Amino acid sequence: MKINRVKFYSPEDLATGHLLKKAEVIIDSYESKVIEDINVALELFNCTLYLDNKVYFQDWTEKYKIHLNEKCKRIKKDLSCYFAEFNVKNIEKNVKDIHWNYIEDFLMLFCRYKLYNRIGEEVFNRLLEKNILSIQQVCHYQYLVDYYETVVKEALLNNPINAELFFEKFVVDKGNAISKKLYFPKSLTKVEVNNLIDSYIDTEENNLNYLRLIVSNHNTKELSVSDELKWKAKKRSEEQEKMYFKGNSGMAFGYEIVFQKDLSEPVIAKLEGMESSITFDKTWLEDNLDYATIMQNFIWIFGFIDGDGRITFVSHPSEISAFEGVLGLKSKNDYPKGAAFQAKGILAKLMTVAYYMFLKEQDINLEKVIEWFFTIYLNQEFKVENYYAVLPSEGTSYREKCRDILPEMEYILSQFKSYVEYSFINHELLEVSSSGLLYEQIPSLIKKKYVYSKEVLNGAFYYLFSDQSGLGYLGKPEKDSRNFFELMIKNNITYSEFHKHQQLRLDHLCELGYIKIDTQGLISWINERRIKVLYELYYNEVISYYRRHPQIRDELDLMDHEGLIYFSSSLFSKPEQDYFNYYLNNSRFQNGPKLRNRYAHGTLGSRPNIDEATHQDNYLVILKLFILIVLKVNEDFCLYDMIKQNEQSE
Repeated sequence: MKINRVKFYSPEDLATGHLLKKAEVIIDSYESKVIEDINVALELFNCTLYLDNKVYFQDWTEKYKIHLNEKCKRIKKDLSCYFAEFNVKNIEKNVKDIHWNYIEDFLMLFCRYKLYNRIGEEVFNRLLEKNILSIQQVCHYQYLVDYYETVVKEALLNNPINAELFFEKFVVDKGNAISKKLYFPKSLTKVEVNNLIDSYIDTEENNLNYLRLIVSNHNTKELSVSDELKWKAKKRSEEQEKMYFKGNSGMAFGYEIVFQKDLSEPVIAKLEGMESSITFDKTWLEDNLDYATIMQNFIWIFGFIDGDGRITFVSHPSEISAFEGVLGLKSKNDYPKGAAFQAKGILAKLMTVAYYMFLKEQDINLEKVIEWFFTIYLNQEFKVENYYAVLPSEGTSYREKCRDILPEMEYILSQFKSYVEYSFINHELLEVSSSGLLYEQIPSLIKKKYVYSKEVLNGAFYYLFSDQSGLGYLGKPEKDSRNFFELMIKNNITYSEFHKHQQLRLDHLCELGYIKIDTQGLISWINERRIKVLYELYYNEVISYYRRHPQIRDELDLMDHEGLIYFSSSLFSKPEQDYFNYYLNNSRFQNGPKLRNRYAHGTLGSRPNIDEATHQDNYLVILKLFILIVLKVNEDFCLYDMIKQNEQSE
């Protein structure tokens, strides 16, 4: 059954302008009458939702709004009369032709008009059995789940596919998508849920994405999956992967790292189709082999951190496209691994391996460079005494190196934490300490180091920078851009060039104080400095306060006063904390390598079937992380020293 009726989705929906016009005509022309069709009733209800949510056209006068709201009161009165006639005898007849797009609206009104007081369990069960109502939609309404608990529970357990609903509620990450809550009967037991999951794994209708979620599930009190079921789901998912991807080699792309003598620049990058090459000047690298320059090369040549001291290999939500966001299922406990993150990871690994092997050819052990930084450099430059560092030596296997380097990494960070807290490294206290190291708890020497946005800015981020807001599209190929920010940067834009539904969003940006419209309709920024701040916070998630120009710092202070941002002090920014947690443990993420945990617990270090090449690969990943720690510690000391010098000169 096709439908061409009004449907209210949300005030921000792209179809709002078109549907609001249709709703306006229906409301304005409405005269009280007896409603006889369920779809007519639900369309009228949707029309009223626009006014209930104060979605108006800009040219509506206050008098006209009052007129439409009075009409809505009549509609609501007639809807009340219509639903008052529903009973066990006629409900099935009245709702059998309800359009699927209106089912949620019907259930909402079912609760609002308390039809459950007139519709017994037997009739409600029949509506479910005949697929007039779906159990998933029913579970969006707690009143229905509680009132029809026995019926809902039986319906859930009778179909293995319903196991997916439990992962939708407790596991799947919806991102920024607006989704309704799911409610389940309170009498459901963990055993019953696990039995349902067991049946799901066995059914031919299971979904590979959900099988993967079962395997990697981070057990919680809300949803706990037994190890046996995880193992069973792993076997089943492996079978499906072989079947689905047999003969499919995927899309090939590659990186090439080259060392070449006598280049005109220290580094030259080229991109040709799906192939990228980065060429480094071997002559310059061979002529600069002192330890300080070697570590600096990871900043200025290899780009491990940027000008704000931020690690460049972390994953940012802004890098994940809308297509990637809906591709497959992701757990709330998954680290966001988009294509951009994976590409950066490959590049970081190749650069680490290439430079590690290059230095070996020069008889330089990178581990010794790291030891030098902590034991000698920090003392010479910043008077830090008794910093100990002993990294794995030559001649040991990579398996042994992995097991040795990870505890050393933790003690390096514990020493830094101790120095920040006591102004010296208290080794005696560290020896008796039994608390584990959390990357979130490693402090910084700088009290006002990082800047983060508060949730109140999410709306501005969406309108200004998201490619989903629709504000970058004018229907003019010569001007169309990915988002509103790019549209503004590249063009002179007037208000009249936008469609009605887009103008509603522009009005909101005006109200928020980000744009202004002059008498000719030309749109411009109100405060360019603030837009620059928002740009950084959207794309990089964090700003280093003292790495910014004084004028930008003044703007940040003002935004803090307005409650838009907040400051924090830690060695690693939040994206960097997540990055380390992803690689090393399962404290936050379930989809990472868990290198620290797996070597500490023996699942990698003690297994005889893990070859040396795997341990070598893991070791170089860990070494990359160690280099990043060196760069972050150095950044903290250098920035702290710069701040002190500036304060003394004022």
